[in-house]
Amino acid sequence: MMCNGRFSAVGILFALMVSLTLVACDQPEAINAEPLNADRIFHNANILTMSFKNGHDEMSIANAVAVKDGRIIALTDDISEYPENWVGQNTQISDLNGLTLMPGFVQSHAHFNLIVLKKMTVNLAPPPDGGVANLTTLKDALSTAAKKIPAGYPIMGIGYDDTVMEEKRHPTRDDLDAVSTEHPIIIMHISFHLAVMNSKALEMAGIDAETPDPEGGHIQREPNSNRPNGVLEETAMNVIGKMLPQPSPQQIFKTYDVVVQDMLALGYTTIVEHASDIAMEKGFEAYFASRDVPVDMIAYRRVLPDTDPLASQMANMTREDINGFKLGGIKILLDGSIQGYTGHLSQPYHVPPAGKDDSYRGYPHLPPEKLNNLLMQAYADDIPLLVHTNGDAAIDVLLDGLEKANTAYPDNSLRPVSIHAQTMRQDQLDRAKGLSLIPSFFVDHVYFWGDRHRDIFLGPDRASQISPVGSAEDRQLIYTIHDDAPVVSADPFRTLWVAVARLTSSGEKLGADETITRQQALKALTVNSAYQHYIETHKGSIEVGKKADMIILDDNPLTVAEAELRHIKVLETVKDGETVYTLTR
Repeated sequence: MMCNGRFSAVGILFALMVSLTLVACDQPEAINAEPLNADRIFHNANILTMSFKNGHDEMSIANAVAVKDGRIIALTDDISEYPENWVGQNTQISDLNGLTLMPGFVQSHAHFNLIVLKKMTVNLAPPPDGGVANLTTLKDALSTAAKKIPAGYPIMGIGYDDTVMEEKRHPTRDDLDAVSTEHPIIIMHISFHLAVMNSKALEMAGIDAETPDPEGGHIQREPNSNRPNGVLEETAMNVIGKMLPQPSPQQIFKTYDVVVQDMLALGYTTIVEHASDIAMEKGFEAYFASRDVPVDMIAYRRVLPDTDPLASQMANMTREDINGFKLGGIKILLDGSIQGYTGHLSQPYHVPPAGKDDSYRGYPHLPPEKLNNLLMQAYADDIPLLVHTNGDAAIDVLLDGLEKANTAYPDNSLRPVSIHAQTMRQDQLDRAKGLSLIPSFFVDHVYFWGDRHRDIFLGPDRASQISPVGSAEDRQLIYTIHDDAPVVSADPFRTLWVAVARLTSSGEKLGADETITRQQALKALTVNSAYQHYIETHKGSIEVGKKADMIILDDNPLTVAEAELRHIKVLETVKDGETVYTLTR
């Protein structure tokens, strides 16, 4: 099990001691039992513990919980009152008047740094996350930004979606040149797997007609010419990071604070950055050391083949938080995005993109032998790993590589993760279970792109099977669900609703057989996500000995009308037993 041994021993001993205390409290002679002297008590509550009596279906419901030193020390399902011996002289007692209390959400996949970047750039997203519906509104948004900054300063926009825009195409260098030829302009596709540059930015990047495509990427060209049209796919975008001005730590930390508060308001008590690098991690370490950050963060470092061995790259990986931050493992990119036509499929796209024939299936980021080399290194050194796999051809390559790694290291304790797993087939789900592979499904695709998956990208049959959480549940696979923020805005209750309802943005049901229950979806957002990150011994459920990371809701997600699931609000977020967010009404 991937956790710090000393913590586990202490946690088990602590839990045992408290359990013995509670057993004693159930006996008649326990009237004079030693007081627990809780710091806080939450009672008269509907507590969804996310602790399952048989490990799968039957969730324990409690009515009161006691907290001391940031951890849960006692629970009761007695609806009349909590035990008197919980209370000490300074115990803070909160009567929740029947409100629902549950564990804080553990983010299973997102990009904190890109959420921050989106806050600092021009929002080019379509509704409901933005207002860009065509090239005119896109240019207007960029032109407004250009008027507010000095000449020559870069302009960056994030979130355009060519499949939603009226023109049904990507903007080009010429479109962006119409906004400005003085400012370098870079805009990111909503998937973050494509970008567009104007002529000034292409010049700064050193990209011209003679520049070859990089491995795992593509520079789109103008018809009948080698002249770049401005659109960069996948690894061709790697030049962007070096072109952007770097804000001061004070500036970036201020934006970090804003985003952290946004996450707390959504009920997240553990957040993630799943494509970090060394510089980013040092920034996070400095941020968490500079203040009392009211969330925990886990970063997974994106690694590339043909670089230093993983063991040396990950020498500073830690199994425990340092001031709330830790580097948890590695991230490997195996393909792109379905909606960007760069996801690697085993069968052709339903409608091919412009300039491609009917056999187009997308393409891989890495050849199988390079992925296998990385997997073998990770398994040899016990390094947790996430692998980005949208297309089923990419998932095949991952499964083949994992079988080889498991054969070479049969006693490993790793829990590899297929990030997105958009088009995971039924036979692949069967193989996943035997490899301890955790699919982390991007279920929000059903709502945001479901209609286009059915009509454009995948066709009706494959579209109905995207994010097959119902099939994963039938196999009793451990899986998680996510929104891949900021690809779409972070919102765990919307993700919960999509997993349960499977409605597209047009209101059509997509894949009714792949729906799951509310309880199953909540499990995927909490205790399963904690398991994915090797922190299930102290997070993800409300149990004695675990951290008191909890949220109080304005409605019960198990009983509220289905249509209202996505509108549930967090009234209060509690981290380590302390209130760190309260909804302002």
